Amino acid sequence: MEPEDIDETRRKYRERWEQYGYDPRTLYWDKGRQRVRFTAALEVLRPNEYGSVIDIGCGFGDFLAHLKARGWSGQYTGVDIVPELLAEARRRHCGPNASFHCADIQEQPLNVQAAMGVALGIFNHRLKQDNMLFISSMLEAMWNHTTDVVVLDFLSTSADIRRDELFYADPRAIYDLARRFSRRVMIHHAYIPFEFQVKVWHDDSFEVGAPVFPPYSALI
Repeated sequence: MEPEDIDETRRKYRERWEQYGYDPRTLYWDKGRQRVRFTAALEVLRPNEYGSVIDIGCGFGDFLAHLKARGWSGQYTGVDIVPELLAEARRRHCGPNASFHCADIQEQPLNVQAAMGVALGIFNHRLKQDNMLFISSMLEAMWNHTTDVVVLDFLSTSADIRRDELFYADPRAIYDLARRFSRRVMIHHAYIPFEFQVKVWHDDSFEVGAPVFPPYSALI
């Protein structure tokens, strides 16, 4: 992310933190959509099979609480560029299995390899930088920090009403971008009307005789 976009992002979230405190509205998550997005992010995945998660744009670390509620007990790494949000996340989730870092992983790669990577809500704001270049760079950075699967979410160009300050991604363009990394890509456009998620798996191998991706090959 460009320095001016980092500064603007920190300013916006700092102001919302001062206004709302620990509240989903600070993160622009309203109308109960946070839980819906978290649930959608784990669909078709078996989170307990992933021993580690890196959460980019982790905010308050609420995704960790969602994972724990599902019985997950792995190693969690939260990454954000807003110090105030990270301070609250550390207060709420301190422990040996959780760490939080103030970093832009495009410019400051971490010495972390997680099985699953998620970035939920970080692509919704229009940047001074080209948004698709930012998405491409972030997907590459997340790919380099993960071993199994990456999950991203976006506002969709299918939205009937759009706001100038928000960025709406074309699902077809995101699919084409994801296919540069793997043949195994899933677009999920069925949990909120004007949003979608993409899942990209590292393992896109398949059996030539019965061409299906794992774990479906176990069913043959």
